[in-house]
Amino acid sequence: MKPASPPPDPPRILSAALWLGPPVARGDASITAGVVWLAALIAALWAGAAAFGLAVSAVAALGAWQAASVHSGSEGASPTRASQSGAAVAGGDTRYRLPAAVLAGAVGIAGVIDTRLAGAVLGAAVAASFIVVSSLGGGRPAGAVARPQQVVPPPVLARAGLLVRCWMQVGVAAACAAAVARYSTGAALVLVSAAACYDAGAYVTAADRRPGLRGPIAGAVAAVAAVFALTGVSVPPFAPSDVIRYGVLAALTLPLGPALARSITTPDSRLPDAPATAHPVSGDPADRGRRPALQRMRSRLDSPWAVRRLDSLSFTAPAWMWGLGLLVI
Repeated sequence: MKPASPPPDPPRILSAALWLGPPVARGDASITAGVVWLAALIAALWAGAAAFGLAVSAVAALGAWQAASVHSGSEGASPTRASQSGAAVAGGDTRYRLPAAVLAGAVGIAGVIDTRLAGAVLGAAVAASFIVVSSLGGGRPAGAVARPQQVVPPPVLARAGLLVRCWMQVGVAAACAAAVARYSTGAALVLVSAAACYDAGAYVTAADRRPGLRGPIAGAVAAVAAVFALTGVSVPPFAPSDVIRYGVLAALTLPLGPALARSITTPDSRLPDAPATAHPVSGDPADRGRRPALQRMRSRLDSPWAVRRLDSLSFTAPAWMWGLGLLVI
């Protein structure tokens, strides 16, 4: 059984600490997944900038799919809470998952080709979100009856806003990371190494502890150490004198991505989960032993793990692009 996250202590914790360093259960801090992800990114970089960009774009598309799935699972919620949160604007409708995945992947792949093209595709994807939600329609769970006292958000704006939230963060992170790799493999290596060190330091340090800034600070220190080590050996295009600039960029931007990603991986109203489907218990002991493993595997696949693989790059990858532009100038 996964240990419960430690409860917050509101009178003593700043709102910024709750936003940047929420409770983390030890089961959520997976070093193995982080190591595998970093190894996969390094292998993709070795294969070339295009392979790296396509890899992160594929993960971005999967992350957008998972984020849309999280926000579409709102059946059984009260209409008032669902409409106030905006989390149920998909109305339990899973038709938004495919458009979210396609738009995130398109933005990421555009970053593989050209940075200006990525900007154009990003604007087109926002416009396409409005077209998609207007075409699909809906906006209220089946069987839900609107009450006169409800404050129902504008249907198109609410659904389009939710759709944009599901794909934009992961899509932009993938596009910017791909653009960095296209400019310099060494710069992309430093970027993903710093993000991996931040994730390891932040989540492991904060696991099973009260929410606070301990995790983000530890992660930022680990990221700065990674930047210092890689720029110190002059990984091109960096020189030892760049360690301060890029170390500060990493320390300031890496904690922001995971904090923002929680808005797309958790329904805003903390809607209750849909009732689990009862599975008949087989008389075969071997079958009974397999069911928990299969259920855990399915739960892990349904969780927004792909978003967590890219969330730390959300602000840092654009900042890296800006810093690389200063090097060129």
